Amino acid sequence: MVGALHHLNKYLGRYRYLLVLGTVATLLSSALSIIPARLIKHAFELVQTSVVAYQVSVEAHLRRATYEKLAEGLFAYGVLMLLAAILRGLFLFLARRIIMVVGKRVEYALKNEIYAHYQTLPLSFYTRHSVGDMMARISEDVHQVGMYLGPAIAYGLNTVVVFLMLIPYMLVINTRLTLYAVLPIVLSTTGACYISSFMQERAATVQDKLSRLTTFVQESFSGIVVLQAFSRETGFIKVFSEACNTYKTQSLRLSVINALFFAVVKSIIGLGAVLVVFLGGQEVIKGRCKPGDIAEFVMYFNLLGWPTFAISWINVLVQKATASQKRINALLQEKNPIFSKEMLQNPIKGSIAFNNVSFTYPNSDVKALQSVHFEVAAGKMVAIIGTTGAGKSTIAHLICRLYDATAGSITIDGVPIQDYSIPYLRQQLGYVPQDVLLFSDTIRNNIAWGKPEATNLQIAQAAQLAAIYGEIQQLSKQMETMLGERGATLSGGQKQRIATARAFVRTPKILVLDDCLSAVDTKTAGDILHNIAKAMQGSAVLLITHSVFSAQFADHILVLEAGKLVEQGTHESLLAQKSLYNTLYKQQQYAK
Repeated sequence: MVGALHHLNKYLGRYRYLLVLGTVATLLSSALSIIPARLIKHAFELVQTSVVAYQVSVEAHLRRATYEKLAEGLFAYGVLMLLAAILRGLFLFLARRIIMVVGKRVEYALKNEIYAHYQTLPLSFYTRHSVGDMMARISEDVHQVGMYLGPAIAYGLNTVVVFLMLIPYMLVINTRLTLYAVLPIVLSTTGACYISSFMQERAATVQDKLSRLTTFVQESFSGIVVLQAFSRETGFIKVFSEACNTYKTQSLRLSVINALFFAVVKSIIGLGAVLVVFLGGQEVIKGRCKPGDIAEFVMYFNLLGWPTFAISWINVLVQKATASQKRINALLQEKNPIFSKEMLQNPIKGSIAFNNVSFTYPNSDVKALQSVHFEVAAGKMVAIIGTTGAGKSTIAHLICRLYDATAGSITIDGVPIQDYSIPYLRQQLGYVPQDVLLFSDTIRNNIAWGKPEATNLQIAQAAQLAAIYGEIQQLSKQMETMLGERGATLSGGQKQRIATARAFVRTPKILVLDDCLSAVDTKTAGDILHNIAKAMQGSAVLLITHSVFSAQFADHILVLEAGKLVEQGTHESLLAQKSLYNTLYKQQQYAK
């Protein structure tokens, strides 16, 4: 296997013994398909000789004996043909069953490979690709590849075996007739090769349009609240119809090509059958062949009919699979630039140091951070405050190694962050992002997701620290309450607090809260921050916030503006400086 589909060889190699078994079953099935034609030939000759013997026989008992012999012979041939058909069907079932199983197993393995690869890719990849496109690659593209792995290989193998077995028999019967019979096969195969690249291009276009359609639908469902709140249903239905129409148009163009091609192929094969019968009749008239030979030859030609047609169909499947596998290969070739240099798993205390760190997001000219320098001691809470776009969340991303700094260095306990094993480092972190994600599962499982082995007591304690336990207890099913997708059945503040409890249950060495109390009232936010100060003693806490009220609970405050660290100190010292922090404080006090 060459080209884009070469990637599948490693999977097919795993099942080489099954493929060999499937090939043997195909050989037996094809061999048994030849037997009826041979029996038909002998039956024709038996009938021919019996008719002659019957005509020359004068006595009644000789005619009766001839008739009985003919009937016995035809019955025997019939039984043999039936037996051959049953055995052929059995081996054909086994061959297709075995090869289809191989195809499904490879399809299963390929889906797992893609999903596992998705987990390794950096955050930058997900900002460049839509969810719909990623879903299409792991579902529809793999399905198209699966059609190649199953039907295309099964029928392709059958086609090759049938040709290799039948052509020699046909040459023995009549070389000239065989050449005429092969002519339509050559024409259809040539046509299939001619349009291969064209069909592959069309198939790739269809897959691309399907990805866009999937993306649109996914975004519509995810944003249904906004869509309905702005009364945009009619507009989105129109856009959806246009996207469907575009996909339909491209699909129909590909279908028209397929239909026309198959129609032409069938016509060529039909004309070939007429030509064989016509020329075969002439050969019989000229005495070069017997009627039984022509009957046998016509049956062989009919046996070649489906394989000849299958060549064209297999070509279509291969072109679609190639187009899809190219998209899959492009995904699998994506590399994660974030890796561990030393794979260290040293015990982490939690002290963090940013040493003149600068960062620019991939595919962007905007500098999110510029020469930022600060330290967070283990057991201390540091707040990071600033206006929107100041680079606060970027600091959280760098600590979690969702990105790597463009310049400068980050150390944890004095060790470069790149030296730690990434899974180990992230296991020591408790991270609550701005965009809270809850799963369609129970509240208990959503909290325990941060620590799957957590006990019921630990889960309850984490919920109490996040000031959500009392509200959970008021629910009819309490911790077993099922949440809607992304926690749609909860308020914004409740979702944030459950996500915060999920971080607490890990008892992390480094806790990063990225503006995760924005939807929580001031009193509850104060309670949570008090709980953090008590429960996270010995851990480093990084509190990213817009709220001066929340920031004043920290031991130290960093003020960012346009990616630069412009101020730092305690709440009181920063107010005394009468600079940006003081301005933010007054604005928020006035807003109250």
